[in-house]
Amino acid sequence: MSIDFKMKDFFYPFSILKFRNFLEKSQWFSLEEFIAYQENRLQEIINHAYEHVPYYRDLFDKLKLKPSEIRVLDDLKKLPLLTKKDLRNNFNELQAKDMKEFNPKLIYTSGTSGDRLGFFVDKPSNILEFSYYWRHWSWAGYHLGDRFAEFSSSFFMKQKDEISNSLFYFSKFSNRLLLNSLSISKDNVEPYVNILKKYKPSFLKGLPSVLFYFSKFLKEKAILDLKFKAIFSQGEILLDSHKKFIENVFNCKVYNSYGHMERTVAICECPYGGMHINPEYGVFETVDNVSSSEGYTGKVIGTSLHNFSMPLIRYEVGDYIEVEKGARCPCGREMSLVSKIHGRKEDVIVTKDGKVITTLFIVFNNVPGIEIGQIIQEDFDNLTIRIAVTNEYDKASEDILLNYVRKFVGRDMSINIDQTSREKIKNGFGDKFRVVVSKIDTNTLLLK
Repeated sequence: MSIDFKMKDFFYPFSILKFRNFLEKSQWFSLEEFIAYQENRLQEIINHAYEHVPYYRDLFDKLKLKPSEIRVLDDLKKLPLLTKKDLRNNFNELQAKDMKEFNPKLIYTSGTSGDRLGFFVDKPSNILEFSYYWRHWSWAGYHLGDRFAEFSSSFFMKQKDEISNSLFYFSKFSNRLLLNSLSISKDNVEPYVNILKKYKPSFLKGLPSVLFYFSKFLKEKAILDLKFKAIFSQGEILLDSHKKFIENVFNCKVYNSYGHMERTVAICECPYGGMHINPEYGVFETVDNVSSSEGYTGKVIGTSLHNFSMPLIRYEVGDYIEVEKGARCPCGREMSLVSKIHGRKEDVIVTKDGKVITTLFIVFNNVPGIEIGQIIQEDFDNLTIRIAVTNEYDKASEDILLNYVRKFVGRDMSINIDQTSREKIKNGFGDKFRVVVSKIDTNTLLLK
């Protein structure tokens, strides 16, 4: 998932370098060393949570449990799961009373579940996030400061000047080339190719859906001379077939990764293709497990090891993951391996002029008063937006929503806003709820 921060949020160079050096060594830890590290961090988080977080103080007291009784990883099972509903309903109580000491920042989930969820991250978790991605990218040969390109929609959506309609934005400070994913179509790939050839980034990053459609359009246009050292996919589920297709078009490896904004679990791919659970990042558990000959499949549960402002303990992430029991990767790392990730995969919106909109779900992120939303493409001319709202929603909110959607789909598409209840929006979807639903065969237009 893309990190939507200003550089100042990660500007702790000495702390980042120190932790990055640790991660360089720890990746070769034995299983016993990983467990020892996690249990040491866990005891610190548990003690902090009991002393400074009202929600956990009340929970431990209610269970007649002392922090000292959570010593090893298996002791976590003494605590109940923390659901997204619990986080939403106990938002204030889950904040540490001393959170200001850790430079907290309020952020929100990306909206892929339809329910935007707010929570705090802080300096220690920002150091973790930066260092984790630095290590993962280094597996592909990346060195800090190397030029890379990144497909983005949120950056351009937030701009109020001519940048919002530009195809790219280049930052000399970070050496990052941002590409506007809102304008990608089969007939509009050449300008992107020219930009990439001009700036010559060594690496490319993006959502799997954006990377797939971009590579699809390139192949249909017979443009096969774009080269990168590696491509990084994150933020959505990457299908095996799409991964192979992208690698074939660009003739380089696609490095997949899995995580979530709440920062309790991180999984990433090594050069040998192994999807490794990063034990330094958080404590990974699964519940409701179904065993097989190769391992087991279960619902992902994660525990923060670095976020002191709002520690999430036994947090129910919501996805299902297949874990390879006892498998070893040829890379030599003893991090546990994942064979498959079952998360949400959204439909895409396609406009008449062939633009492929892969991230329309983010329109709900900045509109006041929307409790949950869903977008349905009825046909190439009509879009229905179903929303459940709070008292904060008003005419100004609707104008903001329409303006954001228009930035994606243009002026020709008819947009109908349907205010309804959360229950009616969720009805029929269950755990498989989709924020973006297409009722058309997008291939009909994409293959023209």
